[in-house]
Amino acid sequence: MSVHAEKRFLAGDGSAPGATEFAETFPKIPALVVQSTRCGKVRCRCQAGRPHGPYHYLRWREGTVQRRRYVRAADVPSVRAILDQRREARRAQRLAHALSLRSWRDLARLVADYEARLQEERERP
Repeated sequence: MSVHAEKRFLAGDGSAPGATEFAETFPKIPALVVQSTRCGKVRCRCQAGRPHGPYHYLRWREGTVQRRRYVRAADVPSVRAILDQRREARRAQRLAHALSLRSWRDLARLVADYEARLQEERERP
């Protein structure tokens, strides 16, 4: 890598969004997971059983592929709060949808009962 090359997350306009922005705007609600890693160096402490970490990641699935995105330790509380807020909003949305469907079904039953009564009255002499 050349001295003048910029990493994507350090670039100006085209920089990748931070973990908090990503957690807010990503269409799916990713999971916040904790993971420890082993670096593979021969003389490292992780080879003796003490892995590096813990590191926090956002994980989600795109088809059959699992993706992950690193979350800085300083951003973990805000990302966790964002994800909790999105999950709660999704629960409320699902509940409202279920209640709406139930109301429509009840209304359809009432209309069907009313139409059946009208039909019975028309058939009576």
